[in-house]
Amino acid sequence: FVVEKGSQSVEPGVLRIPVYATDFGKYRFAPNSQWRVIFPYRRAPDGFELIPENDLQRIYPKAYQHLLSNKRRLNERKGARHWYGYSAPRNLILHDQAQILVPLLAESNSFGAVPPKLLGSLCPMASGGFTITIPETVPVRPEYILALLNSPLLFWILLRTSNLFRGGWITCTKQYFGELPIRLLNLSDATERAQHDAIVSLAEQILAAKQADPAADTQALETEIDTQVFRLYALTPAEIDLVKGAAK
Repeated sequence: FVVEKGSQSVEPGVLRIPVYATDFGKYRFAPNSQWRVIFPYRRAPDGFELIPENDLQRIYPKAYQHLLSNKRRLNERKGARHWYGYSAPRNLILHDQAQILVPLLAESNSFGAVPPKLLGSLCPMASGGFTITIPETVPVRPEYILALLNSPLLFWILLRTSNLFRGGWITCTKQYFGELPIRLLNLSDATERAQHDAIVSLAEQILAAKQADPAADTQALETEIDTQVFRLYALTPAEIDLVKGAAK
């Protein structure tokens, strides 16, 4: 399914940007510019559906011929229901709308944001990790959730609840990640609205800096977010020292 970007053998309209674990980190997302992945699916009323073979051949003849030339290898895959379908096409609609990227394995808080302009054009790869989709019914902004996830406090909790591997690596699967205590705020309350907006503003500044230069130094902004998060969760000075000590 993976071809080089700009390949003349496949129509651009059927290609998406693959997302690997190395493409993102803390507030950073810099997808690989060399590769694209054939996405033989189309939107349906209840999500995505595999493009019927006749339609795929008619609309994207080059992509179809490319897949057909690899049909034997595609048929050898385990779990694939259709010879040109993905072996595990789960949650495609959620990935299509996702705002936050989560690694499968992490040694530190390494959660990235999907730039709005790339929504609907990505394809997370099996080893790349997971995504988080925050529906419009949730009052807080995605940047607020991202800031909490990238704080030392929530990663400290993950370290104590997730599987711990050699070198300090942990798994960020839903079993553990989904239990994190996200502090939802009442945005009708002026104080809580101000807390929310301050954290969002700091996160937006970091994201803008990382978008311009993935290596940008945003430590001062990150430290300010950490302070805001500690205050948000009402940590005592002793508890803050405990969390900071574990993050070193």
